[in-house]
Amino acid sequence: MDMICYCGHDCSKCLVYRATLADDETMRDESARFYKAEFNIDILPEKIRCFGGRSDEVMEACEPCPFRKCCRENQLHACSECLAPCERFGWYAEQYVNKYNQIME
Repeated sequence: MDMICYCGHDCSKCLVYRATLADDETMRDESARFYKAEFNIDILPEKIRCFGGRSDEVMEACEPCPFRKCCRENQLHACSECLAPCERFGWYAEQYVNKYNQIME
């Protein structure tokens, strides 16, 4: 499976993805704190579950992801393929993609 999500986020380094694969409560707790602090979203640690942004089983908060929706509707592999870059979502990519809630190796 491709581990680069539609927005460019590397799922293989994502704490949510890693917590899912390892069934790791510490990473789930850390991810829940991240979503609360950055997006004011309360997610129970047991709901921190995702098999990658391209999978059919993404975290509940990511199901309505605009990157995912747009790329699927426009048959794009990633936002970076778009010929009309979208200012509406660019701030997210600039601020968050591959910068937070990841294991840096």
